[in-house]
Amino acid sequence: MSDDRTLDETTFSIPFAGGDDYNEPSPALLPGALSDELDFPESHERRFEAYKKAWSRCFDRIQFIVKQLLEPHVEAVIQQVEDDTVVPGLPHPELPIISISNPAFGTSFLNDVCSRLNSPSTHLYPSDCVNLTSAMRALITGLVQTDDDIPRGRYKISEKLANYDINYLTAWYKHYTSIEGSRPVLLAVLHNFEEFDPTVMQDVFYICSQQLPELRLSFILSLSTPLPTYLQIVYPRATLTCLRIRTVAIPSGLSVLNEILLQTFISPDFSSDVILGPAALEYISDFFTRHNRTLDSLTTLIQLAYMKHFSILTSLLYSTPQNPSSALLSTALTSVLATNEAALEGVSGADEAKGRIISIIDESRTNVEKQYKSIKIAFNLMRLMQLFFVKEGYKGLGWNLENDLCAIFGGMFLKRKEKSGALERSLNHLSLIVKKLNPDQLRRVLQDIRKFLASIDPEGDEDFDTAQTEFNELVEDLPPSQTLDENSKAAAADAAHWIDEFVRNLLLGRLEDIPLWEIWYTGMTPFPSELVNPSIRASLLSGLLRPLEFTVPPSGTKHTEPTTTDESLWRLPDTSILFRRYLDSGRLINVYDWFESFQAVLETQREEVKKERVRARGRGKAKGKGITGRKKSGSSSPSKGKARASAPATPKKSPTKKTLQQSPTKNQKGKQRQRLEEEGDDVVDEEGEEEDGDEDEEETEEKWQIEVQARFIRALHELDYLGFIKHTKRRADHVARTVFDINDE
Repeated sequence: MSDDRTLDETTFSIPFAGGDDYNEPSPALLPGALSDELDFPESHERRFEAYKKAWSRCFDRIQFIVKQLLEPHVEAVIQQVEDDTVVPGLPHPELPIISISNPAFGTSFLNDVCSRLNSPSTHLYPSDCVNLTSAMRALITGLVQTDDDIPRGRYKISEKLANYDINYLTAWYKHYTSIEGSRPVLLAVLHNFEEFDPTVMQDVFYICSQQLPELRLSFILSLSTPLPTYLQIVYPRATLTCLRIRTVAIPSGLSVLNEILLQTFISPDFSSDVILGPAALEYISDFFTRHNRTLDSLTTLIQLAYMKHFSILTSLLYSTPQNPSSALLSTALTSVLATNEAALEGVSGADEAKGRIISIIDESRTNVEKQYKSIKIAFNLMRLMQLFFVKEGYKGLGWNLENDLCAIFGGMFLKRKEKSGALERSLNHLSLIVKKLNPDQLRRVLQDIRKFLASIDPEGDEDFDTAQTEFNELVEDLPPSQTLDENSKAAAADAAHWIDEFVRNLLLGRLEDIPLWEIWYTGMTPFPSELVNPSIRASLLSGLLRPLEFTVPPSGTKHTEPTTTDESLWRLPDTSILFRRYLDSGRLINVYDWFESFQAVLETQREEVKKERVRARGRGKAKGKGITGRKKSGSSSPSKGKARASAPATPKKSPTKKTLQQSPTKNQKGKQRQRLEEEGDDVVDEEGEEEDGDEDEEETEEKWQIEVQARFIRALHELDYLGFIKHTKRRADHVARTVFDINDE
């Protein structure tokens, strides 16, 4: 078929590409679309814009959920800070201390508390409090506000208090309250409190407690572990008697993970633009549980999953373009024909073809969203019943919703034959438990299900409207009796049958069976784990052993070809050369021997570079001679260095220093000079040239030795920085290896 095709043609061919093991469909071409248009230049910008739109919506949802989670706890902390209640009968006032276990939300929670209080506050870190003087200075200078609107008196320098004196803070606070007309709380937030020196902090607490109640000061201690007894364990009783300790527990760990994933990707009330598949959800849950239980880590993992999804070309169809190009339509057609070969049957004309493809994209989007919502409704219905069973004292479905939430939800995306395992047993067990409920329990669980179904927007789904009506009639027809009789058993059996059939119908479809599902659903695509958990050791060793596979050849080496497969040792960078010699040594390495072996390789590198320069110069001269002709032998002789370098390539040149030195006597040398003069060759004074050459050679050799030493020290420091060597006190001229059992093949 000719390549000059138009959109007016009703039929076109799709050439086959690939063998039997080639599963990816070849790109389909619309009439008039060229094959190289599939990777059109603006595709990257369009995918990035689509990614930003989808991620912004997801990130806003996460922030909204976090704000809802933290709102009551922020109010509780503020209430504790502003509480001035004093226990009567105490010998001295207590310093307010609020202890917070804050491993998941980091500094965002504490910053929110400080912004809500609208009073002077400061943040202290362990590095600011290495001793008592630095701790008091950081505390006082952080709280004292240097506002130009507050009038200040002029005093002598000798009358001023030091910036680490607590009396300075007390005097400033009295002046501040007289100007503002109120007594706000001075708040000090101590991050990573376990890392502070207890001997320093107990003195700080004692000094501050002596200024109460004139100085209204409170401390917030951010603990990285959920241990409210840390203060009681570490600090002495004399310090604890000066403190009024209050503990505020905020959500952390798996509860934060489950709440964010439930409200973002599993809730029927919110439809995410990108549907994370079982592989992505399980990796996010596993990494959060094992490695980093912070909100920043969770947000980064979800963002990486979005980036990975929008790296495929079909993500361009995330939102239907108004005027799609031929390349974009060809991309969509490739995926459509993979599941429906008769998608464009009976289509004639370009406009009709474009309209059919756009309608298929919109229809696929609607079907994917509908099926995804059905899966979420089925899961949340079973989750609601599981929580009710556990509350009533039943084991229920045996689900561990705290630890296995993502695994249970991900199992509902699988094929029917794969669902027949754990999910099929759960459905059968669900019906069995419903049949065994007493009338009161049955009525209460059906009321909960009724409220759940009523809270879901059907969005024009007639099947869901019908199911809601049938269930409402089922609840209304429950017998009024509270005893377990035949009518109650029959009602329980009917309810169990309806719930089982309803859930099975919701899970009947599969997202992978819908055309163009890969635009909105990640499926079983593995998570890009190398971006968050790279193999550092393997990467370092690969870079040191095979650097030419990652970088260009050294700048000092000029290869005759653009690329080379020669992995000679002299071609490698200095660090790789030194590392190769590192692998040949034992547990202890003699630094001088190491330097000698390194120097030997550099000498080889120096000679090889010279040879390649000579060959390159010889090729250049050969090309010049082909144009201008061969030069006469009576031309002026080249300089000493050039003559020596070009001697092998051009033997018929003026005699060099070496050939002249072979003369046994001065008479023979004079005769030779006379003979050369008669032939017309210009000969310089050999004795003066030898003296100058020896000086130049010595100077060049000295510079070369210094360069070799400098390159060795630099490569040695790089290996030391990477942790491959360890200095030992046993032998000053030796270093110890730290890495063994390396496969350098």
